[in-house]
Amino acid sequence: MSKFLFLITPLLILSQIGHSQQREKINISIATGHNEGFNLGVRYQLNQMQVGLAFGTDFNKKKEINKPEIYTGEFFYHFAGTADLSQRKPWYLRNGIVLRKEDYNHTDLRTFNWSYNLRIGREFNISRKIGISLDGGIITRLGTKYKKTGPNPSYPDYVEHPIDPSLGLGLYYRFF
Repeated sequence: MSKFLFLITPLLILSQIGHSQQREKINISIATGHNEGFNLGVRYQLNQMQVGLAFGTDFNKKKEINKPEIYTGEFFYHFAGTADLSQRKPWYLRNGIVLRKEDYNHTDLRTFNWSYNLRIGREFNISRKIGISLDGGIITRLGTKYKKTGPNPSYPDYVEHPIDPSLGLGLYYRFF
């Protein structure tokens, strides 16, 4: 229960801040991405810029890893194009930091993977309140920290690529 409160509290705070602000200030998103898994996020908009937080998990089938917890902090800059249903420009640059926490079964080990994400994307407005976002770019590993969770941790011996492709697809809702 405390994890749920830890995850949902920032979303509620940001939504209350935006409730008293001007139009199109707060967006709630449900998204999936190559490195962010499936997530729920909130974004605060100021002119053509957005800052956001997202929390999610990955529904992978790897037996050695429990469902990871994924935390994302992002910055969006909308730079080109026009949209009939929004004042926000549809083309954007997106960058952010991704923290992926994974617990390995039978190894007494927890990993914290930090990555930097850089993408370019476009929003497609379905209505004044709802839209779809699609973006692509690269992600690079910044670092990994290991934490022992038991008496006999065994460290994974896999090699990660320094730069990977990064893709995302999302559905967002604007609060007016």
